[in-house]
Amino acid sequence: MSPQILLLLTVLTPGLATSQQRLKMPCKMVANEALCQNLGLLQVPALVQSDIQALDLSANQLQSVLVSPLGLYKELRHLDLSANEISFLQPGVFQALPQLEHLNLAHNRLAAGTTLNTTGSLSPLPHVTSLDLSGNSLYSDLLEQLLGEAPRLRSLSLAENSLTHLGRHTFRGLPALEHLDLHSNVLMDIEDGAFEALPRLTHLNLSRNSLTCISDFSLQQLRVLDLSCNSIEVFQTAATQPPAEYQLAWLDLRENRLLQLPDLAALPRLIYLNMSNNLIRFPASSPQGGEEGDGPGPVTVPSRPLEAPSSGGSWNTSSQPLSQLLNLDLSYNEIELVPLSFLEHLTSLRFLNLSRNCLRAFEAQHAGALPCLVLLDLSHNALQALQLGTMALGSLRTLLLQDNALRDLSPHTFTGLASLQRLNLQGNRVSPCGGTGEPTPLGCVGFSGLSSLRVLNLVDNGMEVLRAGAFLRTPLTELDLSANPGLEVATGALAGLEASLEVLALQGNELAILQVDLPCFSCLKRLNLAGNRLSHLPAWTQAVSLEVLDLRNNSFSLLPGSAMGGLETSLRRLYLQGNPLSCCGNGWLAAQLHRGRVDVDATRGLTCRFGSQEEVSLSHVRPEDCEKGGLKNVNLILLLTFTLVSAVLLTTLATCCCMRRQKFHQQYKA
Repeated sequence: MSPQILLLLTVLTPGLATSQQRLKMPCKMVANEALCQNLGLLQVPALVQSDIQALDLSANQLQSVLVSPLGLYKELRHLDLSANEISFLQPGVFQALPQLEHLNLAHNRLAAGTTLNTTGSLSPLPHVTSLDLSGNSLYSDLLEQLLGEAPRLRSLSLAENSLTHLGRHTFRGLPALEHLDLHSNVLMDIEDGAFEALPRLTHLNLSRNSLTCISDFSLQQLRVLDLSCNSIEVFQTAATQPPAEYQLAWLDLRENRLLQLPDLAALPRLIYLNMSNNLIRFPASSPQGGEEGDGPGPVTVPSRPLEAPSSGGSWNTSSQPLSQLLNLDLSYNEIELVPLSFLEHLTSLRFLNLSRNCLRAFEAQHAGALPCLVLLDLSHNALQALQLGTMALGSLRTLLLQDNALRDLSPHTFTGLASLQRLNLQGNRVSPCGGTGEPTPLGCVGFSGLSSLRVLNLVDNGMEVLRAGAFLRTPLTELDLSANPGLEVATGALAGLEASLEVLALQGNELAILQVDLPCFSCLKRLNLAGNRLSHLPAWTQAVSLEVLDLRNNSFSLLPGSAMGGLETSLRRLYLQGNPLSCCGNGWLAAQLHRGRVDVDATRGLTCRFGSQEEVSLSHVRPEDCEKGGLKNVNLILLLTFTLVSAVLLTTLATCCCMRRQKFHQQYKA
């Protein structure tokens, strides 16, 4: 069948079915919008109301889009044809919609339409401001034919296609374009001048392509550039005289193959910079001036500032490079050393992520260093030395230091951080000092007097002793001391936290005795004592705030009401698995189970014992089981008592009879 006949049939068929579709009216009408999505439609419906302004035909089975009946909707401004099977667009189909502003053709089969090669472009699109062609398997040569003229187009999505290169004339008919999305293609080459026809372009997404080099970057008007998830080894701005004034504020270079920090001095307006998951490293050097082969001895921070290494580009060549930068992410790289000059001019920086590198030391000592920094992430490095000046990091609220090798720090390491609220030291070897008057062992760190600190994590630090007064004048709300096996908690170790502490974790410390007067902690809401050897708890005789209590894997057999009564009004969840619970004598626990006041986790798996008998499910124990057991015990006691009394009486009677017999024999002989 010839293409002309096929075209004629496709034009006539909708007209024959128009009356039938008018009767069915499958679409939902909301004001001037027709919602026809996901109805299994094979063609554009002819609606009774022709003055609609929005038509949603997404997620149907359309294979072609024709002038009739689409041309009936002269007032149409929004047209959504996404998620269909469209491979044929009748020439001039969108010219019939003079008011059309937003056109969505995403996730169709436009590349499969053989007629596209001969019918030309979608244009003209005189009033369209946003166009989505993503997910159509479009290739580069076809794209140039398809775009054509769209003088008012401001937003264009070409994501998830099969584009391999961009030529000088690809976007020549889009002078007003501001947002261009090219993510998830196979772009390997961008011809010089490919974006020169886009003088208003401000947002460009080139993520998830196959780019290896960005040289002579010259898009001065661009504000947002996403180059993440490529294979870029070099990013370089164009050298111009006089120097160009770049407007770039947001640059994403994560998940590439950068070997060094690019020269970004020409981008002074950067606010967000992400270079995580690259191969960036400074030259390996020992801060003491030694060689790499000197061994992993103690690391100290030098007293004089380190200069930025030559391989780091000219990051600090301008007078105030990146002075407006707010967010800097350098995580997942191979950085061994952070020179002081690297951070010197980052006076506006609020978030700095250096996690998962190879850092052995970090220093921020001079007054006014990083004055606006709110979050500093140094976790998952190999830090052995940490020096924080008393006048530095004045705005720091969150400091993440988990999974390093910190030990033998100065007692005053954190005392100068006036705004610090959250401190994570998990997985180090930090030992808290005691309060005033307590001995100060070498290498202990002071946590008392930190008036702003609220959350402290000291999990897995190999602590042996928590001394009295360790947190005086530090109003912590959350404290985690878990995974310190053999920890000795001295009396008064948590003194000063009674009115502030809400979450306390002492899990996995092998505690046999708890020398903490828990009922005095009036604000405590969550208490984790799992993984110890505890068999008794202090008595809560008055109402408190405790909502969650974790006692798993301890040695509790009884939870008497005399000790737990004060928890009845507040306790909502109780964890008890792994304890040798007694089936009888736990009246308080049984009452909570039956009343449903406390959600005791996994009650089906919670077991107990009747004396030395085998374990039974706690949920199957009935009060009469314990009463029967008690009655049997009473009967046994009575029987034993009766037997004993009878034996005594018989013995006494036998003795009396024997004495009378002897007396009778004596009288008979006389």
